[in-house]
Amino acid sequence: MSSPPPPPSVIALLRMAWEDAILEVHDGLVDAGFEDIRPAHRIVLRDVLTAGLRPTDLAARLGVSKQAANDVLREFEAGGYITLVPDPEDGRAKRIQATERGTALVQTASRVSVEIADRWAASVGERRFAQFEEVLREVADDATG
Repeated sequence: MSSPPPPPSVIALLRMAWEDAILEVHDGLVDAGFEDIRPAHRIVLRDVLTAGLRPTDLAARLGVSKQAANDVLREFEAGGYITLVPDPEDGRAKRIQATERGTALVQTASRVSVEIADRWAASVGERRFAQFEEVLREVADDATG
């Protein structure tokens, strides 16, 4: 007779919660009319639409090739989420700039994220959720520290 598997680790629990949240954000974006956004875009949404990065900086931040970053940027540009504008510091380079549609995408994703957090807080209680958020921020700060 085999023993039952051990309970999921903290990292596994975070991954499960993250994956569920990302799918819910994606579904919320599709429901809001952003049908061309795929779950695979999740790793770039914030960086592409909010940071004003050069494409090479985006590639470095994401740990992908310049070609992979440019492929995603072309998709976002074709979808009307970004434009590439001249870099004021280097006329040969471009910077990523969110369009009105890109800004609406970020705002929608943010709204859905807040709704998820509110639901989690209602589920476990405001005080416990606030403690969870505080600890998670500390862990994240240490990781990026």
